[in-house]
Amino acid sequence: MKILFKIFTLVLTFSISAQSSKQMQYVAYLKASKIMWEKSIAQAKEESGDDSFEAAMAMYGMLNNTMATKDEATFNEYKDQTIDLLKELNEDNPEWGEPRAVLSSVYGLVMAYSPWKGMYLGMKSSSLMEDALKLQPESPLVQKLYGGSKLYTPEMFGGNAEEAVTASTRSLELFDDDSTTENWVYLDTMMGLALAYSESGQNEKAKETLRKAIAFEPQYEWAKAVLEKMNKS
Repeated sequence: MKILFKIFTLVLTFSISAQSSKQMQYVAYLKASKIMWEKSIAQAKEESGDDSFEAAMAMYGMLNNTMATKDEATFNEYKDQTIDLLKELNEDNPEWGEPRAVLSSVYGLVMAYSPWKGMYLGMKSSSLMEDALKLQPESPLVQKLYGGSKLYTPEMFGGNAEEAVTASTRSLELFDDDSTTENWVYLDTMMGLALAYSESGQNEKAKETLRKAIAFEPQYEWAKAVLEKMNKS
């Protein structure tokens, strides 16, 4: 029995190590797993380097995950290093919009945990997103993050659910078929569109979007839970 257990453990370890960071991030997103996000960060650094955008995206995924798990301690653990890496990427790549959009979104998460920081981070976040849109308007990631900013920003500070619908819809249109496979950002964009539809009073479209997300990924438990809640309301 002990031998069988050791063999199973070795197979499981090899299976995890054989996955790419992108695959690990996808599983981490579906399971809201801190452990898998940590593994995906380590794998991204191994694949692309400690100072790569791939590593920054894995770290951003971890920060985003803490919103679902309400794990502010982990957010604080990874926040500064993620911001520093994104700032470095922005300085080294002045014509690249995506790192600016991600940094804008990270500032949005900081403000979600500490609303009073909006006094000095709000303008920074808005300026970064504006730059990102000018530099890479056809990036699905930029459009997705812009839609998220419009969805979660209070209306008095520029939030707009209908603009969130437009940006999220555009983001989904910009994803090519190859980039949707095992891509947590694509799934999260579908969720963002559903929530934007709901916020703008288009509940049937919100439900339809959630059903599409579940059909695309049957293990998308968050979408199932949101759809069930909408059906009951």
